[in-house]
Amino acid sequence: MFMKKLLFLCLILLMILTGCSKGNDSVAKAGDNKNQKTQTIKIAYNLPKEHATGVYFEVLAEEIDKKTKDTSIHLIPSTFSNGQLYNDTQLPDALATGGVQIGQITTGFLAGGEAKPLQVTDLPLLFNSWESMWTAEDGEFGDIFNTQFEKLGMKLIGWPSYGTVELYGSKPIKVPKDVSGQIMRGFGQGASLMLEELGASPVSMSSQEIYQALEHGAIDGYTTGPSSVIDRSLYEVTKYGTDMTLLSLSFQGATNLNWWESLPEDVQKAIEEASEIAQEQSRKEAKEKDLVYKKQLVEHGIELYTPSETEMGLWKEAASNRYKAYVESSGEIGERLLELVEKANEQ
Repeated sequence: MFMKKLLFLCLILLMILTGCSKGNDSVAKAGDNKNQKTQTIKIAYNLPKEHATGVYFEVLAEEIDKKTKDTSIHLIPSTFSNGQLYNDTQLPDALATGGVQIGQITTGFLAGGEAKPLQVTDLPLLFNSWESMWTAEDGEFGDIFNTQFEKLGMKLIGWPSYGTVELYGSKPIKVPKDVSGQIMRGFGQGASLMLEELGASPVSMSSQEIYQALEHGAIDGYTTGPSSVIDRSLYEVTKYGTDMTLLSLSFQGATNLNWWESLPEDVQKAIEEASEIAQEQSRKEAKEKDLVYKKQLVEHGIELYTPSETEMGLWKEAASNRYKAYVESSGEIGERLLELVEKANEQ
């Protein structure tokens, strides 16, 4: 009888202990969810949301929000488009110093010796197709860029597409000599220095300033993409343009390096996955819209000139000095980047 009572008491005690254990497990799981940290971050870029570059950063923000809901930190992004927080000349410093966590970089506005090799993207007539540019970006070319970015206090996470860049002005531009004596807004150091060598006077200004500068005669022309001519209504003060793809261009999506290194691995992985999705959509948008933008330019009355094969030879000859100067200033890293560009162009 005594043994039966003892056994009965032992069973009751075991049930109580098991129930407590289950209860503690439930509390622990609930605590894990409740203890997930949240962090608000800023994402800044210099173009409209509808632009291919804007598509990258807006999709990036959406995907980061979704993909970090179940990671150790839930990132809640706020986007600042069209230079409303920082313009393209200010963003490199803002990113490097932590003014924003993620943003758009234009290599022409990077300063210092470590930035010299990155200015390869400023070289006129560099890539011969969209696909060759993307091949380079996704390979060793992109890896080298990231190494240099980290030396500048930033982490490269993706390549927001911009599109093509052309020359525009109040007078026809058909051959290199046509820019001589013109005051031209430059786009990156490579194209700007080429214009200077051709007798033009390049000036640096944000794309938001072009309209007023052209309207008041402060400049005679400018280099930019057909997308910006449409999005910023520059066709209202522009008569002529080229259709020769002076540049095929991507910007860089980067993070502040210290912030990036402070993130747990699961959050870093989520950001990288988000960037891959955003990059794919941005590239598709840029390629599809480029022809649309150029058609719209013609509809708005801008005369676009496509150089003949002989005339293109003159433009390539005009750009050759920029390649020599680039190699001299960027050394072995620059030489390697140009090798990778050539390899991508051959594929």
